Amino acid sequence: MSLALAHKRRILAQGSAAVVAAAAAPVAYSPAEALSSPANARKHLLLQEAALDQDLERLSALNNLASKQALKREELLPKYQDFIQRYIESGLVMPNRVLVQVIVWLFDTEQFEDGLELADFAIEQGQQMPERFKRRDIQTFVADAVIEWAMAEYSALRSPEPYLSDLLPRVDGEWQQLPEQIPAKYHKLIGIRAQEAEQWETAIQHFERATELYSKVGVDTRLERCRKALKKQQAAPASE
Repeated sequence: MSLALAHKRRILAQGSAAVVAAAAAPVAYSPAEALSSPANARKHLLLQEAALDQDLERLSALNNLASKQALKREELLPKYQDFIQRYIESGLVMPNRVLVQVIVWLFDTEQFEDGLELADFAIEQGQQMPERFKRRDIQTFVADAVIEWAMAEYSALRSPEPYLSDLLPRVDGEWQQLPEQIPAKYHKLIGIRAQEAEQWETAIQHFERATELYSKVGVDTRLERCRKALKKQQAAPASE
């Protein structure tokens, strides 16, 4: 699923006629009217939310993770794509549970580029996560989802880049409300990969920052080894 948000926004800038043409879809009423006003949008949103609740029940009835992922990727995400695009183009700002659920599904199915782009839009609007996420905001959900995926990729001997490093300036900077454990995990994993590449200074930098953020992050032994390795490396030219 590709939301093509940037492209749609360029279309929006070209005028309302282009928006209507781009958003056209086979629905029971004109897409231009569905989100043409807050009142119409709320009615349309209620219909979408009713469909969403049914789809969430379908997902909960599945016990197999692969089946759930397939349903999200192949049916549910495409199903709500048109509504999300038209909502973005409408310029309206209202609590949109469908929008947030689509973000969750995008990260669940590892479609990070679309997920991050849509998450940025939702954050700008002040959208809230569903109640079942225990009061986590969108930034915390995104940061946590990416680092959990990155650690799984690392354990499977696959690279977690570019998402691991690309998100670091946000989790340790822009998104200051995150629990300290989350950015500490980012620095820890980046430090581990730098240590394995014998990039001692980089590893030390990230391990020190991880410890500064969260003292129980568990990098003390690694940090000491990197410091010793760097000291040995620096002493080698002098001895030669």
